[in-house]
Amino acid sequence: MMSSSLYLHILLLCLALAIGVGPVYAQDEEEGSEEGDPDISREDEDDVENWSYEGEIEEKKEVKKEVKKKELPPEPKRYGNSGNWYEVSVECGGCDTLLGQNLGIEDALVMREFFDYVQIASDRKSGSFIYPSEGETISVGVRDGNQRVRIWQYASDSGTRLTDTFATLWDLQKKAESGLLYGRKYEVQAWTSDAYVESDTGYKANQGFMSSSKLLSYLDLVPIKQLNTEEPRFQVGENVRVSLVGYSAFVRSDVKGEAILAEQQALKAAAEAEAKRKRDQQEWFAKGEALLDSKSWDEALEAFLKARNFGLSNLDLNFYLGFAYQRTGNFDKAIKEYRAVLKADPRDTDVRYNLARIYEKRKDWDEAIKEYQAILKFNPDDRGALERLELLRAARAMIDG
Repeated sequence: MMSSSLYLHILLLCLALAIGVGPVYAQDEEEGSEEGDPDISREDEDDVENWSYEGEIEEKKEVKKEVKKKELPPEPKRYGNSGNWYEVSVECGGCDTLLGQNLGIEDALVMREFFDYVQIASDRKSGSFIYPSEGETISVGVRDGNQRVRIWQYASDSGTRLTDTFATLWDLQKKAESGLLYGRKYEVQAWTSDAYVESDTGYKANQGFMSSSKLLSYLDLVPIKQLNTEEPRFQVGENVRVSLVGYSAFVRSDVKGEAILAEQQALKAAAEAEAKRKRDQQEWFAKGEALLDSKSWDEALEAFLKARNFGLSNLDLNFYLGFAYQRTGNFDKAIKEYRAVLKADPRDTDVRYNLARIYEKRKDWDEAIKEYQAILKFNPDDRGALERLELLRAARAMIDG
């Protein structure tokens, strides 16, 4: 006989099966009952893709932003050499001129599209470096005088304070109908913290450390002009140095290749003419020396004058012209040529002897005595000058007495 408790348990089980309710476990009663669980509504369920929980890694979709290409501004109306200029590569090791150089010049539209450029203001007193790819504009200084253009740029926002370039300088000449600037490029380095100030990306030049006028004064120093690839540096101060970094060309966007070719041809013609002129100088000078040896004074004088007409200028020519004028009796011109020699070299005994003889022929005893005295001042043992001086003094005393 079943006990009443067992009977009651079987009865309850039959009732549960009859109404379709599954067995209830203790853990089911506890699930979802913790305090603080989110109350998820229908709207939350629709946004399920954006859910994230502690311990989960949210998967983010990588979205590539489409970079809009920057449109280059139109070039301004040009006056003189204003407008956009592109720095192009120059293929040369140590070239002073454009002669024979191949410049990295491409189609103007290509340069406008891909190259940074300098925009020079219409008044030619200021300008900017334009970097289209980076969307940056950096001010530069510009000095445009006659055929010489100087551009400078202080270093900005880059590098390490004590090793970076402080400023860049360009010393250029106008070529190809002013559509080309060609010349030297320098860098100025400074090794002192006073030359730099901190910026967001490193350091930039402290323009108060070195003014623009001082930067430009370096370009006028003879040592700067004499720098070459073998000796490219010049120390201008304890913490400042200027270095030649090579040659540079800026091409205006509307320059024609034919204009540059014509400029190069003109330079070649000028170089050939200069070489011929120097050959002619030497040929006529040598001919004049030979004519002096043969005592053909008039012909020698003509040869030396032709050498001068071809541009020859040196003390030897002054001396030989003086001698030729002396032999042909033109004493005034002889004295002028001799004086030019003595201005450069007061100790030239030969010239002073010749001058003294000219003054003796003119019976200008005082001037002749001065020349012999000058010879003895530089060379007290010169017996010839001493004898002539004593003779002239005695002659002058007789005349005065």
